[in-house]
Amino acid sequence: MNFGYAMVEAIRSMRRVPLMTTVSVGTIALSLMVFGLFLVVTYNVRGALLEVQAKVDVEAYLEEDVEGEALSLLRAEIATIPGVESVRYISKDQARERFAAEYGDENPLPASLLVTLIESQRTGSGAETVAAGITPMEGVNEVVWGKSWADRLDRLILALTALSILIGLVVSLASVFVIGNTVKLTVWARRDAIEIMKLVGATDGFVKLPFFIEGTIQGFAGAGFALLILFGIYGYVQPGLAGVVFLPTGVCGAMLAMGAALGGIGSQVSIKQFLEV
Repeated sequence: MNFGYAMVEAIRSMRRVPLMTTVSVGTIALSLMVFGLFLVVTYNVRGALLEVQAKVDVEAYLEEDVEGEALSLLRAEIATIPGVESVRYISKDQARERFAAEYGDENPLPASLLVTLIESQRTGSGAETVAAGITPMEGVNEVVWGKSWADRLDRLILALTALSILIGLVVSLASVFVIGNTVKLTVWARRDAIEIMKLVGATDGFVKLPFFIEGTIQGFAGAGFALLILFGIYGYVQPGLAGVVFLPTGVCGAMLAMGAALGGIGSQVSIKQFLEV
């Protein structure tokens, strides 16, 4: 079957039943909007947690006589530890200023090396590994890092990831069910035309291709409307929620592809029962 002819037939079919087409596109849009809303919330919550996780670091307090070449060698040695991104020296004066700024009191603190970890090591276990490598080094008096809160943050991110996967599966399955049944109604409305085509000798492929294109178009359009609605909601609430961001372009593209795929697959599944004539 000529693809161009199938495309024309699909568009004609949608124009012949505008109400069913509108219902189908609208239902797909609402289903994917719920899914997209879940993605926006999850994306922003996870982003906030990752910002906090970026603050996981290790600080090595130095002995009084560590300076000059000894300091440079110590910094270089720490920098070779797997998982270390950078090592910054903090003098006693800088340490005093930091303490006073945070706690409102001057307290003489020793000089230290602030060790920033690479992204994959910004976890409780990652920081602990780096700290264990620094502790025995000559010139290091004490190594500190937020073990308790870093471990709690790890557990929170793990729980959020598991919950996101679970809710994502539930919402996805619900969307597939709703969209599948909606497309089925669209096919049912034209069951007589399908039966007539089969009776005059049309092949299954000849019958199915226009419906596949139609379902794909409806799914793509529904996903597009869902994204427009989500972006409208985002634009409305964003001024009052500083830091909230919309879904990245790649995720939006994936939602459009998902809508098109669900529409196309749903049409093929729904038409099967009418091909047995």
